[in-house]
Amino acid sequence: MPDQPRLSPEEMSQRTVGVDADALATKYPSLFTRWQNGDLRPTAITPAFDPQARGGRAALFSASPFVGVWVDEACGAHEPAVDRWEQGLLYPTWEQLCRLSALTQTPLASLLTGEENNQPLLGCINDPTGFVLRHGFHPAIVATTVKSHPQQTSLGDMATAIHKAITDVRASIQAGTDPHTAFLTQLLGESDPTGPRTPWQ
Repeated sequence: MPDQPRLSPEEMSQRTVGVDADALATKYPSLFTRWQNGDLRPTAITPAFDPQARGGRAALFSASPFVGVWVDEACGAHEPAVDRWEQGLLYPTWEQLCRLSALTQTPLASLLTGEENNQPLLGCINDPTGFVLRHGFHPAIVATTVKSHPQQTSLGDMATAIHKAITDVRASIQAGTDPHTAFLTQLLGESDPTGPRTPWQ
């Protein structure tokens, strides 16, 4: 079968036209609740853009067509918001998540499984802080975003949440209770069968 022609950014952006986040929340209340509960993981976002990515769309091994300012705009955000979602520093609003789902043609249910996926983390294995942030959204970042729904979170409130998240992550790394330490231990054959988890889960 011949390769399918790659769609242009304009053509792919059309997928998000008409996305009705309120209607989707009403149609799929359990998925909306999962979003509120923080079941979305940064490691679910990166594979939606590129299943082969290691650490983000702009990282080594990534050949994603979803690169550029147009991706943020199609998701109803401003650059570099999508990068920050993948890094675990910002949590998408419900509307932004719905648009991301439409843009990448990834079902909301697949994005909100809450399942661990370490593949996208391999590109940041030498960055403990980045690894842990990408492993799961910190509750403070989730709560700040959800509290503002359906509006955007203020920069001041989000800055406070991010500061708390990074402070907690660094403390967990120092204590050796973080997912990065657990992942390296697992690679060495001394794994915890439950797998690495963020200390706030």
